[in-house]
Amino acid sequence: MNSIRRFVARTSSLVACAVLLATGAARAGSASYLFEGRPLAFTHLSHAAGAAAVGINDPGLRSLLRSLGALITWRPGERYVLITTAQAQIISFSVGDRSYDVGPLTSNAHFAPYLLGTEVYLPFADLLHALSLAPERDGGTTVLERELTSIDVRGSGGEAIVVARGAGSLTGHLVHEGASSLVYEFDGVGSTLAGTRSVNAGGVRSLDVRVAGSVRAPKTFVTLALAPGTKHDPPRSNNGDFELAFGAAGSAPPLLAGASAPVAVAQPTAAPAAFATDTPLPGPSLAPDASASTPASAAAPQGVATVGTVSVATTATGATVTIPVTGNAQFAWHRLRAPDNRFWIDISNAQLASGPVDQAEADPVTALRVRQNDAQTVRVALSVDGAKDISVSPSATGIVIGVGNDVVADAPRFGSGSVGTLVSSNEPQPLVTPVPPDEYGEYPSIADADWKFGPPSAYVPTNPKLIVIDPGHGGADIGSTRNGVTEASLTLDMAKRLQAILVARGWQVQLTHDTNVDVKRTAQSSQEAISDGYHSTDAQDLQARDDIANNAGARLFVSIHVNAFINSGPSGTTTYYSKPSDVALAQIVQRDLGANLGTKNDGIIKSRLYVTLHAKMPAVLIETAFISNPDDFAKLTSPDWRQKVAETIADGIDQYTARYPVQSANQ
Repeated sequence: MNSIRRFVARTSSLVACAVLLATGAARAGSASYLFEGRPLAFTHLSHAAGAAAVGINDPGLRSLLRSLGALITWRPGERYVLITTAQAQIISFSVGDRSYDVGPLTSNAHFAPYLLGTEVYLPFADLLHALSLAPERDGGTTVLERELTSIDVRGSGGEAIVVARGAGSLTGHLVHEGASSLVYEFDGVGSTLAGTRSVNAGGVRSLDVRVAGSVRAPKTFVTLALAPGTKHDPPRSNNGDFELAFGAAGSAPPLLAGASAPVAVAQPTAAPAAFATDTPLPGPSLAPDASASTPASAAAPQGVATVGTVSVATTATGATVTIPVTGNAQFAWHRLRAPDNRFWIDISNAQLASGPVDQAEADPVTALRVRQNDAQTVRVALSVDGAKDISVSPSATGIVIGVGNDVVADAPRFGSGSVGTLVSSNEPQPLVTPVPPDEYGEYPSIADADWKFGPPSAYVPTNPKLIVIDPGHGGADIGSTRNGVTEASLTLDMAKRLQAILVARGWQVQLTHDTNVDVKRTAQSSQEAISDGYHSTDAQDLQARDDIANNAGARLFVSIHVNAFINSGPSGTTTYYSKPSDVALAQIVQRDLGANLGTKNDGIIKSRLYVTLHAKMPAVLIETAFISNPDDFAKLTSPDWRQKVAETIADGIDQYTARYPVQSANQ
């Protein structure tokens, strides 16, 4: 299961108490704003680290998001809060982590989101900034003003598309058209982009942004200076973006007319100031505080990074593109959907050490182009032979792009990160505050009364020497992939290693599948399968795995997986459980994994996972590491590390069975 839903469901960690204590968060009052001429009241307010926070269930926030055409998604027990904007862009906040994503760009919030009761609270200033809204004072009223946040230019030479993006869907009105210029007016929209910049593409010589009107009725004018004879198509809305296509020798350029993938933001607005909350929050006191500290992501870069000679090497599993980088820089990458499949990465705060490159390569990378895209950005672009698996791995010395031979039907389309010494400094903060262990070095026990997913078990194994091991995925379902390495191959390898160790120690072991094939469905699994939110055929496949253990009367059920996410940040090892009878096994196994593997210890998490919930015996699902994280991926591809995983799980099983011997039905 290599989707966002899989990761969100499995990386939940209810850190309310720990994060709440760390931030010193407390509930506060309400505040009123003016948005597009109507009052907007926020009542779920809090403050942390001297700045305002808003609850995701706040009626005022929900009304604001509806007005912007945005949708917020979060379910109790999950870690990520996802907001989908009118431009189909994802804003992602994570409980306990200051880092947040706005499309392909990553920033640091003034403080980490946290749970207060059963509601997630987000840093208000950073949320508004992510939504392209600016709080502006007008007398005693705070107005939430829509912002024009970027104007990007795609293309070069004789063709170009000018793309304007801001809060919600942008609509520009033509107020002047002459032989040498166009002027568009955006009503109700402000901007910090005021000024003139050179373009020189598609007949557009320059563009100028000017802001007029009042705080309550702002206007932004965009003037495009044109070369004689420049033609353009009528403006269009593309997922809420305002687009104009230009061609010096004709109408809209055919090469770019269909290119609607996200592009790197050319002129991002400055990071927001925190909302001061030194006093209770009575309405307008939530105005921006100019004295508030600036997030780390807004600090001016120290020095300029240098990009060396980019190389492409063909491997047995695809190709490796190596981008040497000296110094610190941020990057953002994008890929277009099939049938285009182009991929490019923009490295900001960087200079190209040598001249531009435009050359053919061998499959699966058919062409490489490297250039200084603007004064501060180096672009490396690849043409790829089909919708292939692509990974981006930053380090202290550069960036490695892996292009696999495997076809990925719905691969991520954008991502971002840091290269240089920034890689280590931008790692997410730990999400779980360590809990004092009990006398056995384990986590506190969990009362049966607290359980929702399954009742206490009276299960007695008929074969107490049998352990069933389930290698995650297999057959047509390869799971997550990176550089041609599949989750299915990794889990099967670790499962076979674990099997060999347990057999040598006197256990009987059965794998749900011992080759890379689908688990065989039976009439029983089809009949007993419960959807639990899964597609019916998926439920049957998972039930077939449980049937192997349930029918054999096994002592334990252990499912081995590899985690993944849409970007490379998350890492670590987690053990999941679903029933009261799973707790002790999960505690002991995770304690040893956390101590021995050298990965981030993400603890144990209760989750409604099918195979653990429907296994009659104690069962756990182990997410060994993240294939999407470069450090975890290096461990996963090491046979020695996979052997350590198997040995550690085997040790945990031995400790658990010694401490909790099988009780006969007569006892």
